[in-house]
Amino acid sequence: MKKLIYTISLLLISVILCIANGQIMKGSGQGISNRVQNDILGISFAKVGAVTQIDNSTYRISMSSSNTSPGESAYAQVSSASKLFVDLPGSYGGRVYLDSPSANKLLQNRALVDSVNNGQLIFHRGYWAVYAGMGMWDCVINCSVQKNGRYYIVSLIQEKMMGKPGEIVDSQPLKAENLKSKVVSYLQDTTNSTVSKFNKLLSSFQINK
Repeated sequence: MKKLIYTISLLLISVILCIANGQIMKGSGQGISNRVQNDILGISFAKVGAVTQIDNSTYRISMSSSNTSPGESAYAQVSSASKLFVDLPGSYGGRVYLDSPSANKLLQNRALVDSVNNGQLIFHRGYWAVYAGMGMWDCVINCSVQKNGRYYIVSLIQEKMMGKPGEIVDSQPLKAENLKSKVVSYLQDTTNSTVSKFNKLLSSFQINK
């Protein structure tokens, strides 16, 4: 009896902590969480990988797969912020706000801009290809929508070995523009499992207030 009371107490404490953090995991009907919902931020999205809450307004979702090579990393982020930013961990060490002076030159590395409709929201989508050194690139899809005076940002962030500009390959130097085009092609490849999971995440994202 004491063990049962102890177990119930632990479950109640867990529920209270989840509510306090504004995070409620909805079940799939079989006890397995398949969505993340944050009532404070007013957002919800599909759980396409292991989810970690980085801070009060940012979630990180692991996107590692068989396509991720050793030394490379792949993850998605769901964020709410008062200013628009792009996360470039390899080249700029993290978050860069697009209204900052350092972003002026950085915008040259936004290789392609378009929009995407997930059925509820129209996102401004930017494909970023930023050289980070040693042949490694920040390959980023940054999707943003502004609502209720805030930006909601869903992004795919991958550090991937694509080649060093100027390096001689097959008797020809690698050109930065060609490498950027290669990054965009990679990020648009829906047969890639990482990109496919990200598209599922983006399609599932909802603003609930």
